[in-house]
Amino acid sequence: MNATLGPELDFRVLASGLDHVEGVCWDPVRECVWAGGEAGQIYRIGLDGTVSVETTIEGGALNGLALSRDGELFVCDTANHQVWRLDAAMRAHAFGEPMGFPNYPAFGPDGRLYVSDSGSFFEPTGRILAIESDGTTHDVSPRPVGFANGLAFTGSTLWVVESSTPGVSAMDINGGPLELLIPMSRCVPDGLALDAEGGLLISCYQPNQLWRWSEDSGLELLIDEWSGEQILSPTNVAFYGEHLDRLVLASLCGHDVTTVRLGRAGAPVQHLVEGA
Repeated sequence: MNATLGPELDFRVLASGLDHVEGVCWDPVRECVWAGGEAGQIYRIGLDGTVSVETTIEGGALNGLALSRDGELFVCDTANHQVWRLDAAMRAHAFGEPMGFPNYPAFGPDGRLYVSDSGSFFEPTGRILAIESDGTTHDVSPRPVGFANGLAFTGSTLWVVESSTPGVSAMDINGGPLELLIPMSRCVPDGLALDAEGGLLISCYQPNQLWRWSEDSGLELLIDEWSGEQILSPTNVAFYGEHLDRLVLASLCGHDVTTVRLGRAGAPVQHLVEGA
């Protein structure tokens, strides 16, 4: 596609005036999109585009978010080198050990919260950490990761974006290697989302692209918005809405959160808690 997004994508700006949002996640109970700002803001974005700042984490710079089944948010904060658990009153509690560059969280089928600790962009020093419900933190990286970024689960398979490789790798959390399964080139992959047909959506911080990969079809370029006028630096992405039929795209370098309709629904994200 060229820089003009065709009408079939139904491109929209969901919310404006945000502070360089990196992460987004869908809350099906409160029917809102949660997002994190560069100065520690936790944004609640309604389906009508209304925006409220629910709290601000002092000194924070927020990246990815994950939602528990109890409705608590777990947020990566690269400035404070910490993952935070936000309770129902939006009070922040440190969750797990401090880490170098906590980038993205995702709940695994074992109930643990998996977090990418990115490391250096210029050499593979990234890690994958697993945090127990009591905060005990384990390094579960089979090898050093090339700037560990977005995460997603299909069963016990953990998909891991390696932004500087570039590509997407996968590992079985029950044991085994971390293997590069989706090599990419001349781009910086960032976020992941799974669709209901088993496809893996890969958003690229540069150069403003959205890809879909499936085992049957391989890589397919869905959006190549080279101008950056409509979609700019899409980092994390998430399906949202009652039918998970729209995709919301964060914009680290901009002030908008945008959405498109891809013609396929998303797969529900795992929201696990202690004892799940």
